[in-house]
Amino acid sequence: MNRWKILACIFVLGIINFADKSVAGFSAVPIMKEFRLSYEQWGIVGSSFFWFFSIAGMVGGALSDRIGTKKMLAMLAVFWSIVQFSAFFITGFPLLILSRVMLGIGEGPFYATAVNHLSKWFSKDSQSFALSILNLGNTIGALVSAPILVAIISSSGWRMAYGSLGMLSMIWFICWVWFGREKPNVQLEKQELRSDSLVSKIQVMSILRKPTFIFSCLASFSAYWMTSFSIVWLPSFLVQAKHFTQSQMSYAIAFIGILGIIVNIIISRFVDQLYKKNQSYRRSHVFVGGLSLIIAGILTYLLTIISSTVIIIAMFSIIQGLCILMFGLSPQIVNSLLPSKKGFMSGLIVGISSLAGTIGSIITGKVIQSAGTNINLGYNHSILLATCLMLIFGVAFFIFVRPKENLNVNESKHQVGA
Repeated sequence: MNRWKILACIFVLGIINFADKSVAGFSAVPIMKEFRLSYEQWGIVGSSFFWFFSIAGMVGGALSDRIGTKKMLAMLAVFWSIVQFSAFFITGFPLLILSRVMLGIGEGPFYATAVNHLSKWFSKDSQSFALSILNLGNTIGALVSAPILVAIISSSGWRMAYGSLGMLSMIWFICWVWFGREKPNVQLEKQELRSDSLVSKIQVMSILRKPTFIFSCLASFSAYWMTSFSIVWLPSFLVQAKHFTQSQMSYAIAFIGILGIIVNIIISRFVDQLYKKNQSYRRSHVFVGGLSLIIAGILTYLLTIISSTVIIIAMFSIIQGLCILMFGLSPQIVNSLLPSKKGFMSGLIVGISSLAGTIGSIITGKVIQSAGTNINLGYNHSILLATCLMLIFGVAFFIFVRPKENLNVNESKHQVGA
């Protein structure tokens, strides 16, 4: 049962991770009012989180290969706690930017490190499910944090909400020191190292030029573009464009989280079953991932022509589930290209795809600002841009991604640590 305890711990950290990201969106209206920020300035605030997120993800992912994933996760939790407590000292736009930049640096390595850690505990034919639970932490983060953080913001102010998240990170760190483990057993690690010693002779640059790596990154980039829209802009979109109250907005986002969870877990289990049957990433991860991204793009386009608020929320839910699915599938595909450097490869694809957070937030802010008083038009234009990215890169992912299968690793079909 050790692997389930490990998964539970990382699942909880995923909740905290998403809440840290999304608290800025939940507090967008009061922060913009307090500091008198324009939409374009708020777009800069949203993008600042991602300025060094990508670089931190790459460096942190590689570092986790060297110092160990358990230690890396502990260091990240402490760093998040310190940064969130600093909210009590924010007095203006520059310090707000600095706080988000530092949080982005701290959270950049999380996903790659978590993927690397879970890959030590779960076999290939169960990793999609394990990663869906990790991603479930994100959607649960929306589900749990939305009403709680909005209530704290309404009653005690946005700074208290940030500080509360800092306290949660510190509590998690204390628990992880006691319960966390690096790997299930030494034997599995030795088998992987023997196999990977052959793979390590492959030049990294030649792998990074492969269509499989390039289009996996681009597909994740488009999914991250839409996900960052949900994190940074969805709360204000519901309040200002759809005229939700703060309370209605929080429950709408919670519903989006619930349905997104269901979509993600069901499809992830289906992918695992396909892989178990075919032992082929292309016939499982690539086919399902590409089709999911194409469907997400079509649904995103429909958001611009459907007026029903209920249908819009339902469609956002499905879109979120399909986009988050890519964050579990793509790292497994690129990790198969260089298994000895899972932290590095995961960090690389997360770092590249998360550039969408930097670029997307700024562009979305400018698009909305350029629409003037017609906020709906501004949001529609930004949604159409996300549609194009998902459709183009979803089709390219489906056609060009052809991962190497069974890269000399005779991995047991039995899950470790059961």
